[in-house]
Amino acid sequence: MKGLMAGWLSLAFIILACFGVRAQELATSLDTVASGTGLGVDSVPEWQNLAIYQIVVGSFQHGEPGAPGYTDMWGPEGHRKDGNLRGIINSLDYIKDLGMNAIWMTPIFDSTNAFGGEKLQATGYFCTDFFKIDPKFGTLEEFDELVTKAHDRGMYVILDGVFGHHGGVVTSSPSGYSIDSTPSSNIRGQHDFSNVKYPESLPYFQDVIRYWMDRGVDGWRLDQAYQAYQNGHNYWKELRATTDSVAADRRANGQKWGTLGYMVGEDWESPGKVTVTQMDGLKSIMDFDGMGNLVNLPEGVKTIAWFLSSTADKRGYNDPGVTPAIFLSNHDISRVGDTVDVGKEPEKLMIRHAAVAMYNGPTILYYGDEIGDKSGKGNPDNKARTSGRIDNFSPNEQLLHDYVSKVFKARQENPAMWRGDVKSELLSDDTLVIVKSDKASDNKVMGIFSTVDTTYDIGGTGLDLINGAPVSGTVSVTANIPVIISLDR
Repeated sequence: MKGLMAGWLSLAFIILACFGVRAQELATSLDTVASGTGLGVDSVPEWQNLAIYQIVVGSFQHGEPGAPGYTDMWGPEGHRKDGNLRGIINSLDYIKDLGMNAIWMTPIFDSTNAFGGEKLQATGYFCTDFFKIDPKFGTLEEFDELVTKAHDRGMYVILDGVFGHHGGVVTSSPSGYSIDSTPSSNIRGQHDFSNVKYPESLPYFQDVIRYWMDRGVDGWRLDQAYQAYQNGHNYWKELRATTDSVAADRRANGQKWGTLGYMVGEDWESPGKVTVTQMDGLKSIMDFDGMGNLVNLPEGVKTIAWFLSSTADKRGYNDPGVTPAIFLSNHDISRVGDTVDVGKEPEKLMIRHAAVAMYNGPTILYYGDEIGDKSGKGNPDNKARTSGRIDNFSPNEQLLHDYVSKVFKARQENPAMWRGDVKSELLSDDTLVIVKSDKASDNKVMGIFSTVDTTYDIGGTGLDLINGAPVSGTVSVTANIPVIISLDR
């Protein structure tokens, strides 16, 4: 959440700044490029294969019988505000069928007494009790049911943690720790509502991590994560160590869930200026740089070649062991459907989703992007929080939905798609061939990305992972609909 009341850098400014660099990089013709994770399979994080479905709880789905939800929230006019946990529970099969293996919910902790009124309370980003479920969203029993049913479907549960500001927490943690609410300056300076002081508040938030992971929570998305970098120290190092410790203890006790320990931080800066990964802090970061480039494709398939062939360090992320999480939209920015109209060009959304699915690292699908949903009318900070839809799609929406489902199911079934070494060959300005190879599983996948109708000789045989048909020799590629093939050895 960029900040509803404070003045933050606009996304447009960031994207334009990034494009100034990328356009220069991509101006040079790309030939065959070989690159990969640079790590052995044992060194690839378990969470690198995540395909996360991001949900804004208040606007996604209202389920009966369930909590009433809110009647208003920061979001576009005329869209749902009464989403609840029951609505998410009822949608788990839909999410699983999209090829997702995780869900991330915007904050579900009690915010009913937060300052700022109902609109702010409904977002969840100004919590008043980190150890209770917001009664407008549901009960602790419903949360436990959601976690159990997600796990039964093989899906992780990721919570949105706001550990740098709050809406008026007055109670202690179960271990008796409190938040020091002294307004505090972080590495970005003093901002409104930065009312968590470190290191005094560290034990409290370590308790928050332990409490929810002991209920089976698998990971955390951290809002405005730079706020925990104070007094020249990045406290994500300690918070991540706590997460790793709880996950290790649960694994040692034979637990299957609550053992992943994934943590991804929100930091809107360009790669070289990201702070939350510094000083052995977070190991994953929201990839705003990659997002801007994939949404706009300033150099067409060359942009996809650059993105899939470049490791994080080559893209400017400075700190070792960092694996950014890629996405096309989220709740703070315009939707990718605002850039590409599903009613006119659903195929151009397919090429973007396929690039995400072939990324070596965690991926995030913002609810509604699988059907090319558009933002509503309202503040640029929250206009993408539209009513969630899981049925009654238009023909083009259904076409896109089905492609997204197939390409992400292919990702789950083919390790090369999320951890393979990469060979990238630009055949022309319009056509790109990506080949990803995973030695441990003997899995090899080819992606053919073209913005024009074309043919390509795959040099052997394989299985088309989108339509399920065997292929050999020359295959046909329709403009902007990538062909993804599992190659025979």
